[in-house]
Amino acid sequence: MMKKVIMAVMLSGLMISNAFAISESYRAKLEKSGCTQVTEANGTCDINKSKATNSQHKDTVYKLDDVSVVIKSDQSVTVNGKYAAVSEKNANATVYEQGIYTVIVYAKNVSLMKNGVYVADMKKVK
Repeated sequence: MMKKVIMAVMLSGLMISNAFAISESYRAKLEKSGCTQVTEANGTCDINKSKATNSQHKDTVYKLDDVSVVIKSDQSVTVNGKYAAVSEKNANATVYEQGIYTVIVYAKNVSLMKNGVYVADMKKVK
């Protein structure tokens, strides 16, 4: 019985110590840059830059019904939060695909296709 109690205490101690796994200097860099661990890891935020510099990179959001398309400052695209792959690029447009959706990004508008069928041009919301 005593062994079980000791093991439980040791396990809970290990779990608590892992909760503070990032160093204080890394935490300070995150705060100074305005980044989170997630945005720093996925490359959308640079912890070596200031909050002002990182905030200049605005995402452009388009919506249509239940579909949300985000064009990030690095020109990557997400559809409902999932990254879309470039399937075609030419002088007039770039075509992205994610699951059943195809997003066509022109210079002045964004069109949405679902299962290969044109749905409509999307509305810019941000």
